Order: sequence, then structure tokens, then C-alpha cells
Amino acid sequence: MKGIKLEIKDLQDELPWLFAISAIWGILILIVNPIGEFPINDDWAYAFSVRELLETGDFQFSDWTATNLLTQVLWGTLFCLPFGFSFTALRFSTLTLGLAGILATYGLLREVNLSRPLSFFAALVVALNPIYFSLAHSFMNDVPFFGFAIVALYFLVRGLRQDSSFDCIIGILVSYVALLSRQLGLILPFGFGIAYILKKGLSLRTVVVGFAPTALGVIIQLTYQFWLEITLRAPAKYGNQINTLVQEVSQGLRNTAINFTTIALYALVYLGVFLFPFLLLSLVTRLKNLSLQHRIFSLSVLSTIIFIVLSTLISKQRLMPLHGNILVDLGVGVHILKDSEWAKAPPFFWMMITAIGVIGATLLVHNFCLAISIILSNYYNFRSSFYLPILILSLTITVVYLLPLCLLGLSAFGFYDRYLLFLLPPLMMMAVLVSRGVNQWFTNRKIVAFSLSILLLYGGFTVAATRDSLTWNRARWDALNHLVQDQGISPNLIDGGFEFNAWYLYREDYDDWNEEPEKSWYWVDRDDYVVALNSVDGYDEIARYPFRRWIPWGEGNIFVLKKHL
Repeated sequence: MKGIKLEIKDLQDELPWLFAISAIWGILILIVNPIGEFPINDDWAYAFSVRELLETGDFQFSDWTATNLLTQVLWGTLFCLPFGFSFTALRFSTLTLGLAGILATYGLLREVNLSRPLSFFAALVVALNPIYFSLAHSFMNDVPFFGFAIVALYFLVRGLRQDSSFDCIIGILVSYVALLSRQLGLILPFGFGIAYILKKGLSLRTVVVGFAPTALGVIIQLTYQFWLEITLRAPAKYGNQINTLVQEVSQGLRNTAINFTTIALYALVYLGVFLFPFLLLSLVTRLKNLSLQHRIFSLSVLSTIIFIVLSTLISKQRLMPLHGNILVDLGVGVHILKDSEWAKAPPFFWMMITAIGVIGATLLVHNFCLAISIILSNYYNFRSSFYLPILILSLTITVVYLLPLCLLGLSAFGFYDRYLLFLLPPLMMMAVLVSRGVNQWFTNRKIVAFSLSILLLYGGFTVAATRDSLTWNRARWDALNHLVQDQGISPNLIDGGFEFNAWYLYREDYDDWNEEPEKSWYWVDRDDYVVALNSVDGYDEIARYPFRRWIPWGEGNIFVLKKHL
């Protein structure tokens, strides 16, 4: 009874922080305004499955789909049931899971004894991430997977810390929900199995119990694939990343090594940028605990590594965003319109962001090394320490998740920046577990103010860029709907950009557009009409739709163009 009262008291103490996170998330959504009946990026393919389920009662997948997607489709369908299919409803389904992922991040760090203010700060690092926030305003697969996976990870960590079978079972079950959203969800029960065996000691029983969830996850995955195949539901691009990985690795050891090194560096720099405000707090605390001699030595080594890596990137003209998809020059989201260009930031801006990323990447590598050192030096103390199994859980899922990403290459269906989102909470958890005096991170007011300032700058860019993305897309679709619905022009004659062309015209066997000059790109038969961000040679302007940009501040236009007769 006393334990129950303590848990209720703990929950009451957490509620103000959870409410504050939820309130901030809600306010930011209101600022951005997620309303709009149009797809974003690849979410037209996932929305197709929801629409088919609502209209026919049957699961059907677009051939563009590469992920498992099942649980995301079911989740999105729930939000569409009251009023019918709607991109806006699907966006709100993702925003809800986005909040769940942020709250789970807060809870995850509380489980490793991080203070409430710092856990709140960590939750905001996720919430204000430009990729996370912008994708939460879509029906893309990344944020739903993040929400399912981090909730699962929270319960697994809680179960390991409290030795609670109930929490472990909940975590494993939710990890299967994540698995049926994206295949990489299988790393959660696998990482748990490794941590469980080391926590309980190596024996036949612990091996069976520890790896049973992974074995069941494999069975679930294989059964799902078998169901897709025998019912002829398997999309043409299903599991395409696996095919890409095999293709890249088959090109030889040299090519594999180059791909791995390049993408590992890119991934670390991206993660370094995203986590820099959080990592900076831990760095200052670590240096403070060192003697003057060791502090000078550590700073010298750190500065040398940063200088070499940054100089190499600059000399090769590799600045952030290194390999986008979502984070692009002065914005977020794809801008795939015919002969259109978006505003660009001066090189100095991205040089500064790249420098921040290299610093953060160096700190992340340092954390990896510390984690391995702590695990090896305390191997025989696993059963007497609650945090060592959690440390190896975070290290295992990070390494196992990163490894295939670093082998994908930079081609289509290869590495994209959005794939890195899942790693943010495990890496923050790792930073906490390898640090001492972690809850004294907030004692240096100047560093705290600096970190908060950087996070607020990130947040300002994130909100403005996401708002811009939705605003210009809203103007674009106003123009396209006028052409199609009011003027009765067939979508086959309109090049409205990737999402429009795909939503109306995509079919897998239409892959010859780049071989026949009379056909436009992305499944359009004839581009008699074009919607673009600027004028296009060979076309006359017949209408324009203005929209207000926040980055850079000013007015932009969507141009409706007609080919010269």
C-alpha cells in the first residue's frame, strides 16, 4: 500500500511537467496551422491505404510503400472514422503520436534518474527538432514509428530498472506495434534480450527468456510478410531498403567501406547538430570535474579532432544539410516542382551549423567510448547495478539501428536524414548514464542560458520552416484544385509536383517517363500546365497564388503556367 502511495505521489509530481510539454506542443501546432487537404512528401502512399480501408474495408498498399505500415494505417483510420478520409485528420493522428513520443522521452530520462528540469529540456530537444516537428505535420512513417518505439523503450527501461515483469511485457507488446509500423522495430526486443541476459546472468533459462521476445518478433514479421505475399498485397517497393543494402554491399569491400564511413560521418554530424544543446550541458560538467591539466589535455584533443573533421568537410564542400530529404536549405520538406528553386542561406550560416554538428558528433563518439569502457570495466557488477543493463540496452539499439543505415548508400531508397530521429532519446539516455554529477548540469547559469538560447533558435527555425512548408503547399493545392475541379483539366496534363502527380497518377509500371521526351516527370503524360515557384522557359503565366514566407521574410508566389502553343 505504501508503494502505491509513493507511485501516486511521484505521478502527481510529474504531471505539471507533462502538462507543460503538452501545452507547448499544442501552442506550436496552433501557430503552424496543420489544416489542409493535401499530401506531403511520401505520405500520399500511406494515406492511400487509409482511404482504401475506409472505402472498401480492405487493406491495400500503394506499390510505393516500403515499410510494414499496418499499425500506422489502423491508427490513422481511427482518426478518420468520425468524418471520413481527410489529410487533416491523418495529420492530427501523427501529431498525437508525436506528443506521445515526446512525453515518453521525458519519462525515459526520468527513469535513468535525470532531474525533472533536465528531462523537460530533453523532451524539448525532440519536440523542437526541425525534422521531427515538420514530419509530425504529415502522415509520414517516421514520427508514428518514433512514438510507438519510444513508448516501448520507456516500458522496457522501466521494467529493467524496477525488475518489473509487467512493464517488460508491456514494452515488448508495444515494440511489436512499432515492428508492424516499421521493420526496424525488431531491434527493441533484441536490445532488451541482450540487457536482460547480462542483468540476470548467463544461463539457459535467461537466454531463452531474454531472446524469446526477439524470436516471437521474427515470427510476427515473417508471418506478416507471408500474409502480404499470399494475398497479393505485397507492395512492389516493400522492403526496398533491404534490397538497396544488399546491392550496395555486393559492389565490393571498397565501396562498402566508403559508404559506411561517409554515412556514419553524416549521421554523426546530423545527430551532433540535433543534440548539441543537450550535449553541451554534459560537456561543461565533465570538464569541471577534471583537474586543470586533464582539462587542458581534453580540450586540446577535442579541438584537434573538430578542426581536422571540419576542415575536411569544408575542403570537400560538404556542409549541412549533408544529405537531406527533410532538412533543406532554409526550410524543411521536399520542394519537387518543375524548374523551381527555394531561397538559400549564405555559406557562412551552414558552415556554422556544420561546425556545431562536428562538435556534437565528437561528443557523441566520446560517449560511445565511455559507454563501452564502463560496460567492460563493470562486466561482473551487472547484477548489482540498475543502470548498466540500461546502458547496454541504449548502446545495443543504437549500434544495431545505425549499422544498416550506414550501409545503405546515398542513392534512392538509401540513407535519409529523417531515419535518425529514433536515435535521439537513446543517445540522450546514454549521455546521462556515462556522466557523473549529471543533475548538476544546470549549475552553470551562463552555459544553461547559452544552451537554452540555441534550443530556442532551433525552435524558432523549426516552427517558421514548418509553417512555411504548409503555407506554400496550401497555396499550391489551391491552384491545383482550381485547375482540376473548377476548370476540369485532367491531372494527366498537369505537372503539379511530386505529391500531386503521385496522388493522382502513380502506378508502378509507369517507369519510362525519363526515356520518352514527350512525357514529363513523375507519371505525367503531358505537361501542358505547370505549377512552380517561379517562371519556367516555354510557359506563360496564367495565374499566381501569393503566400507569406517567414524564412526568408517576405511574399512568395505559386505560379500557374501554360505551355506555349
